[in-house]
Amino acid sequence: MHTRCPQCRTAYSLDQEDLRAAQGMLRCVNCDNLFNVAQNETHDSDLGDWEDFELPGSDLHSESHRQATREEPAELELPFDVPDDLPVLEPSTDAALDAQQTLAPSRRRASPWWQILLAALLLLLLALQLAWFNRAQLLQLPQARPLCQWIDCSMTQARDPAAFEVLSRQLQADPTVPGALRLLLRFRNAADAAQPLPLLQLALFDNGGAVLARRSFQPGEYLFPPPPQDRLATPQEVFTIELIFEDPGARASGFMIDFL
Repeated sequence: MHTRCPQCRTAYSLDQEDLRAAQGMLRCVNCDNLFNVAQNETHDSDLGDWEDFELPGSDLHSESHRQATREEPAELELPFDVPDDLPVLEPSTDAALDAQQTLAPSRRRASPWWQILLAALLLLLLALQLAWFNRAQLLQLPQARPLCQWIDCSMTQARDPAAFEVLSRQLQADPTVPGALRLLLRFRNAADAAQPLPLLQLALFDNGGAVLARRSFQPGEYLFPPPPQDRLATPQEVFTIELIFEDPGARASGFMIDFL
């Protein structure tokens, strides 16, 4: 088929097979304009005189453009002499016959469906592998409880004794029981999630820092009434306890409370 560039009017003769490969687009070798071949197809047998050819919908047939295209280019000052009898070079339509260079490249083909499916399966296997290696941490999340019930697994409750913080404490002689000390303690669960009640450890020290006495108290010993074994400390829950124990004597000058 025959076509013309709508910008510089250069004529081309194209092969249908190459034209289909480029999806109907052609890049002009004269002005580098990219245009649609079907929209600029011509059946004119005389491809030499482009000014006599008018393309509907194009502004190339306007009078102002015709006058502009017929104007002689401005003479350039060259650093050498140009012979007077130098022949005039005319553009040849053969220069545009290389369709592999002038036709627009075809679009990139999409990946086959089996490659997309294989990539999705590999990503799924990677996610399952990461979940298996971190299953202990995942089972501690509250969102994992329905899943654990569905697959019949046992959930492990997260323990973070360091998240319990002391709000106030006071150790003094018990005025009602001779030879006894009374500990008043307020602490809270500063963790973001619920966790089991801690084991409370009390240690008494002398002036030299040596341990005089140490004892651990279970939740059933420092809370009244004794809580059930599955009792959890909710986030930011505050506990107030009172413990009475034997006074080790005047040597005791300090104490320390730890949550285990």
